Parts: sequence; C-alpha cells; structure tokens
Amino acid sequence: MSKFCITYHIDNMHNIVYLSDEWQFFANENKARNLNSQAVLNKPLSDFITGRESVHIYEMLINRVSQGQAEISFPFRCDSPERRRFMQMEIFPVDGELIGFKSCVLREEYREPVGLLDVDIARSKEFVNICSWCKCVDIGENKWLEVEEAIEKLEIFNLSSLPQLSHGVCPSCYKNIRRK
Repeated sequence: MSKFCITYHIDNMHNIVYLSDEWQFFANENKARNLNSQAVLNKPLSDFITGRESVHIYEMLINRVSQGQAEISFPFRCDSPERRRFMQMEIFPVDGELIGFKSCVLREEYREPVGLLDVDIARSKEFVNICSWCKCVDIGENKWLEVEEAIEKLEIFNLSSLPQLSHGVCPSCYKNIRRK
C-alpha cells in the first residue's frame, strides 16, 4: 500500500465532525465496518480510543494543539491480525476552531495471522496489556515485546482460550509522546 492517509476533525467538545473518504475503506480493512460515518460523526473521539491511559494522552496532545502549540507528529502502529502497519499521526489546528488528525500508513508488513489480535475470537476472563502506540505486549517485570515474541514467552497458546487485550501505554512510548 502506498502512503495512504485518513483525516478526521474534532470540534471544541472533542466530537468527531469530519471524516475523509478514506475512513470507511480503512475501517473495512480492519474488520470495523460498523465504524461508518453514521456511527462516528458527532460522537466523542474518546468513544473510539481504547484504554484510559491512551485517552489521557490524546487529551493532553489535543490540549497542547488547541492552546496554540504547533502541529504535533508522532509514529504509532495500527496492526491487524495479518499486518503490521507503521503509521504517522499529525494533530493540527484547523480554521482556529477545529483540531485535525491525519494518520498515514508509512509501510505495511504482512505476517502469519496473529489470533491474539483478532477481535472475532472468543476470550477468557484473563487480560494481557498491549501498548496502544507500538503494539508491544507487557510480559511483566517492565518488559514489553512484539506480539509474536510475547505470545511465545507468555505461552499464550497453551491456555484454554485467549486472554482479552487491555490497552495501555508502554513506558518507552509514554516517554516519547510526553516529549511532543
């Protein structure tokens, strides 16, 4: 996939008020067909962010941009079970009243499907913490590994059913985002 970008805007109440045409294509690619414009427009951005830490960081970044700081840009991942997507997000002021978001796919790597990332698979009551930004998994003792390595290290496929994913932010990403 060449450089593919999704753009959306929020108002001063942080409700999504604009979606680019690429939004629905990307939602479909990620098994999120339900995230069409009817389901998303005029809803709070926080409704579509998983994890309290992630919501907090987005709020912090939005406040920086709305208080007159220049555009903020940072890398992140938006993986699916069969793809690693390396992306770049820009957050910027739009016409003085709106905040814009532009997320571009920089590159994709195809991989064998990773069941842990498949939203359609039944889950146990156990949880595994995954970083909302880099998609590394917390394996304990302040160590975070790529999902495939973490699955092996935690012996996740030896469990009777897969754990649920709890989204947070690893220390490295938190440190990098705080600097923005």
